[in-house]
Amino acid sequence: MIAESSAFHTAIFDALCACLGLDKTSAQAIKLIHEAYAEPENVPQPGRKKNAIYWYATLDPESVIPIAYNSESSTASGSHTPTAYITLKYQLVVICYGPACEAYASRIRAMLYLDGKGFPRQILRDAGIFPVPDPPQPSLLYEEEGSLWRKRADLTVSLRVRDVQQGAARSSISIAPAVIIRRSI
Repeated sequence: MIAESSAFHTAIFDALCACLGLDKTSAQAIKLIHEAYAEPENVPQPGRKKNAIYWYATLDPESVIPIAYNSESSTASGSHTPTAYITLKYQLVVICYGPACEAYASRIRAMLYLDGKGFPRQILRDAGIFPVPDPPQPSLLYEEEGSLWRKRADLTVSLRVRDVQQGAARSSISIAPAVIIRRSI
């Protein structure tokens, strides 16, 4: 699946770092932004006073059938390669914990659509990921941690992810055979 590829994960991490103004190789970014665990028994448990951002992407349940179209690209040698671009709908869920959770979620929502070199939208577009504009406002929740409450903000962003699938190269006909049929009367 596309969301399981390392390029997809790297692009999302880089875009979230760009939203927050963090260097993607800094210790602060690596400590703050994490991919969420898929297993329920490994659910993230950050401390009440610790800021943490978890994210995961799931295939949108409403997009059972992918949108696809075919095109043919030719090379200088005359061969043609059929290409299928499949666009799948995903939901990116960003879960922010800690005292600054609402500020982080709002900043990611606002900054995700900035375009240009080094900005989140360009980072995602280069990876074939296109965020759908105008996601809903982050929702503020409280989770129980022991006998205390932990602050949490959830942000859901719809994504269109393009997957390129190349077919086998086919050589073109450089000279068409000609057959002349003469019919005598």
